Amino acid sequence: MEKEDYKKKIEHLENQIAQLKHAGKINSTLFDISNAVNTTPNLADLYLSIHQSLNRLIHVPNIYISIYDREKGLLYFPYSVDEVDTKSFGKGSEIKIFKEHSLTGEVILSKKSLFLDEKQLKKREKKGGVIGSLPKIWIGVPLITDEIVIGILAIQNYTDPDAYTKKDLEILISVSHQIAVAIDRKRINEALKENEERYRTLCEKSHDIIMRFDKSCCHLYVNPAIEQLGFTPEQMIGKTHKELDFPEVLVNQWEVSILNVFETGQVNRIEFKLPDGLWIDWLLCPEFGSANQVKSVITFARDITERKQVEFHSACYDKINKNIINAADMEQMFNGILDTMIEIFNCDRAWILFPCNPNAASYSMPFLKARPQWHKEPGYNVKINRQASDLLKEILRSDDPVVFDKISGKKIRKEVQKKDFVLSQIIIPIFPKTGEPWAVGLHQCSHARVWTREDSRLFKGISQRIADGLSSMLLFRELRQTKNYFDNVINSMPSILMGVDLEGRITQWNYRAKLDTGIALKDVIGQYFYHLFPHLIKFVDTIKTAIDEQKVIEEIKIPRLIKGKTIYENITIYPLKGAHTQGAVIRMDDVTQQIQMEEMMIQSEKMLSIGGLAAGMAHEINNPLAGMMQNAQLVLNRLSKKIPGNEKIAQEVGTSMEVIKAYMDKRKILNQLEHINEAGARAAGIVQNMLSFAKKAKGSKTYENLARLLDRTIELAQNDYDLKKRFDFKQIKIRKQEDKAFPLIFCEPSKIQQVFLNIIKNGTETMVEFKEKMTEPPEFFIRFSIADDMGVIQIKDNGPGMTEDVRKRVFEPFYTTKSPNKGTGLGLSVAFFIIVEEHQGELSVESAPGQGANFIIKLPIHD
Repeated sequence: MEKEDYKKKIEHLENQIAQLKHAGKINSTLFDISNAVNTTPNLADLYLSIHQSLNRLIHVPNIYISIYDREKGLLYFPYSVDEVDTKSFGKGSEIKIFKEHSLTGEVILSKKSLFLDEKQLKKREKKGGVIGSLPKIWIGVPLITDEIVIGILAIQNYTDPDAYTKKDLEILISVSHQIAVAIDRKRINEALKENEERYRTLCEKSHDIIMRFDKSCCHLYVNPAIEQLGFTPEQMIGKTHKELDFPEVLVNQWEVSILNVFETGQVNRIEFKLPDGLWIDWLLCPEFGSANQVKSVITFARDITERKQVEFHSACYDKINKNIINAADMEQMFNGILDTMIEIFNCDRAWILFPCNPNAASYSMPFLKARPQWHKEPGYNVKINRQASDLLKEILRSDDPVVFDKISGKKIRKEVQKKDFVLSQIIIPIFPKTGEPWAVGLHQCSHARVWTREDSRLFKGISQRIADGLSSMLLFRELRQTKNYFDNVINSMPSILMGVDLEGRITQWNYRAKLDTGIALKDVIGQYFYHLFPHLIKFVDTIKTAIDEQKVIEEIKIPRLIKGKTIYENITIYPLKGAHTQGAVIRMDDVTQQIQMEEMMIQSEKMLSIGGLAAGMAHEINNPLAGMMQNAQLVLNRLSKKIPGNEKIAQEVGTSMEVIKAYMDKRKILNQLEHINEAGARAAGIVQNMLSFAKKAKGSKTYENLARLLDRTIELAQNDYDLKKRFDFKQIKIRKQEDKAFPLIFCEPSKIQQVFLNIIKNGTETMVEFKEKMTEPPEFFIRFSIADDMGVIQIKDNGPGMTEDVRKRVFEPFYTTKSPNKGTGLGLSVAFFIIVEEHQGELSVESAPGQGANFIIKLPIHD
C-alpha cells in the first residue's frame, strides 16, 4: 500500500509540476505578448511576435488575425500565415467585407470561441460559412477589450484532424485578452505616433508662426515660419519677447494676452501691426496639465497683411463709390472723390486733368482739391510744350501709375516744382467709354514722399472706379440730353401720345395729353388708358393684337364729345419693338379741322363742277328764257296798252281795247302774264347765280369794317319784303361781341354782305319754322375775333341744329331741306363760293341736333 500511495503522490506531483510548467509557459507567453507592445517597432512586428509566442505553446502552422471595423463593415487581415490559401492570406493586409455567416463573423457576433472538427466544418461549408480551403480542424477566439470585440485570432490545420484539443482552445482563450490588449495598445501608440509626426510635420511646414510659452512668457517652441519675421527658432527658444528687443508697446500687449490665457484658461485672440507694416492675427490656446491647470500656452500667428489691405482697399473703394452714387452731377462727384483721396493717401493735393492728349494745344485742371496751405484754384489752362507732351505720352502708354519720387528716379518738371511746390507726385490715365482720356494725380508738397507699391495699387484701383464713374456720368449726361431731346420731340407734337404696357397701363404721357386731360404725367403712370379716355375702351383688344402681331393698326375719324362739342380723331397704335419690352404707343390726332377742310374741298370741287355746268347751261337757257319773257311782254302790251296798232286791229275784228281789257281783267289773264314775267325774272336770277360760279366777278375790293357791314346787312334783312311778309324779323334777338383788335378786312363788300344775308336768312327761317318747339326765344350770337392770322366771324343761332348728314351737305348746290316754294338750295352754296373761291377764306359750320348752328367765316388778314 505504501508503494501505491507513493506512486500516486509522485504522479500527483508530476502533474502539478507539468501544470506549473504549462502555467509558466502561458505566463511567459503573456509576458512576451505584453512586452512586445513596447519592444516591437510596429504592428506588423507585434503580430509576428504574437505568432512566435503562440508557437511555443501550440504548433501553429496556419494562423490569421482579423480586425473588425464596425462602422465601415469591413474585416482587415493585417497578419496571416497559411500553407494552402497563400493568395487569400499569404500577403497580409487583406480587406474583406464582413459576412455574418462566415466563421469569423460568427465568432465576432457571438463574442464566443469556436472549436470545429472536420465534420462540423464540412457542414458549415455546405451553408457557405467556410471561406477559402476547407481545413481539418479550426479554432477561433474573439479578441475583446472593454467588452468590445476588436477582431479574432484563428488557427487551423489542413492535414491532421486531431492537431488541436480542447486544451489548446483553453490556452488560446487564456491568452486572447492579452493579445487583444496588446494589439489595441499598439494601434493606439502607432496612431499617437502617427498623429505626433503629422502634427510635427504640420508645425514645421506651416506658414503660420507657431510658438509655445511658459508662464514667464519664455519661448518653449518656435516653428521655422518665424523666419518671416527675420528670426530663427534657435534665436527665440528660451527667450522672452523683451529679451529679443521687440518694441515695448508690443511686448506689453503680448505678455498681457499670454498671462490672461494662463489665468482664465480660455482662448484669446488679438490683431496687431508690426513696425514694418505687417499685420498679425494671433490666436492663443491653453494647454492643460494633469491637475487641469494651464501648463503652457501655444500660439498661432498668421500674416493678415493682405487681408487688412483688402479690407482697407474695400473701405476706400466704398467711400469712392458713395461719392459716385450720391453725386447729382460731375462737379459734385469729382470734388467729393478728390477730398476723399486726400484723406485716404494723406497727401497735399489731388486733381483731375483734361484732356490727357499730347497733341492738344493745352490741358486744364477742371477739378482740384488741396489742403489750405497748398491750395490752388481749379479750372486754369496749361499750354502743352514738348516736355509736357512727352510726359502725357508716357502716362497714356502706362497701365500702372507713373510715380515721381527718389525711388523711381523720375524728376518733376522744374516749372511744376517752382510754381506748384510739388516734391513728389503720382499720375495715372483714365479712359472713359466716350470722349478723350483724362488723368488723375496726387501731389505731395510738404515732404519728398516715397509712394509705396501699396499706394500705387490702391491708387490704380481708385482710378479705375473713377473711370467707371466718369463713364457713367458722361453716359448719363448723354442719356439725359437724349431723353430731353426725346421729351421735347414728343411734347412738341400736336398729337396725344400715350405709352401703354401689355395690360393697358400708362407708361408715357406727352404734354399734349396733359393739356387735353389736365392731368400730369406723375398722376397717370400706372393708370389704365381707358379710364382717362373712356371712348377708347373698345381698343383694348386691338392694342393686344397690335403688340402680339407686331403691326401698326389705325382707326380713323373716331368721334369724341368734349364739352358738348364733337371732335374727330385718328387713333394709331404702334407696337414697341424690342425683345425685353412689350407695350405700345397710342397716338391720337385731332382731325376735326382736316375733316372740315376735306368737306370744304369737296364743296369747292362741287362748286367748280357746277361752275363748268353753269357756263354751258347759261347759253342753253338764256336764249329761250329771253324769248319767252319777250313774247310774254309783247302779249301783255298788245292786250293791255292803248296804242294805235292795237286799236286798229281791235276795230278790224269788231271789238275794242276796252272790251279786250275788261275780258282780260275778268279772266285775270293779264295777272297770269305778269306771273310769267316774274317767273322768267326768277329763272334769269338763278342762271345769273350759276354764272357767278363759272366766272369770278370783277368787283372792286376795299378794306372794310365787317362789323359795320354786318349792321347794314341786318337792317337790310329787317326791311326785306319777303322776310317781313312771313314773320317779324325784329322779334329775333341779336347779341354781338367784337375784339377790339379786329382789323379791317380786304374784301368785296357787296359779296360779303350777300354771305351775311344768306346765312342770317337761312338761320332766321329755320328758327321761325321751329319756333314752337324752341325753349328759348330766337337769337343770333355774332362774334368777331382773330385766330392764326385770319379774321374770324361766327354767326350762331339757337335753332334746332342739324344732323351730321345734313351738316356735311349744307353747302352743296341745290341741296335743301325746305319745300320747293321756300328755297332753291343755292344760298349757302353761293356764300361758300364767295368766301372760299373769291376771297381765299374758309367757311364751315358746327352743329348738332338741339344745339343750333354756328357758321364760321374766316377771311385772311392782309398787311
